[in-house]
Amino acid sequence: MGEIGGNDYNHALVTGKALNELIWHIPLVIGNTISVINELIELGGKTLVVPGNLPIGCSPAYLTIYYGSNKVNYDNTTGCIIELNKFVEYHNMLLQKALDQMRDVYPNVNIIYADYYNAAMQFYRSPEEYGS
Repeated sequence: MGEIGGNDYNHALVTGKALNELIWHIPLVIGNTISVINELIELGGKTLVVPGNLPIGCSPAYLTIYYGSNKVNYDNTTGCIIELNKFVEYHNMLLQKALDQMRDVYPNVNIIYADYYNAAMQFYRSPEEYGS
């Protein structure tokens, strides 16, 4: 499966929605994701890889949009926007809980969580290890 929810959140943020407004959309996005998983399983899917969302607080687009704003806080280690990454961490946590429930319902289906967030954060935490 492709990443689900990123465009929903990105569009809302770029058009000026506040994070505290978007937080209420996360369960809806997770619900849609679970609905798609159910449908794929009903169609015969036996192994599904479901990715979490990327750390959007590290995205050059958001770093540019929020540059100079006193509305955000930056992580001293990575330079990423803390509030945006906390939002994504919450999404990913709810997604993982929902996937755990799906595994209980479908014990014969392999439902794999792809942790895009922590995989990508390695580049921001230790950039010297990944290039010159």
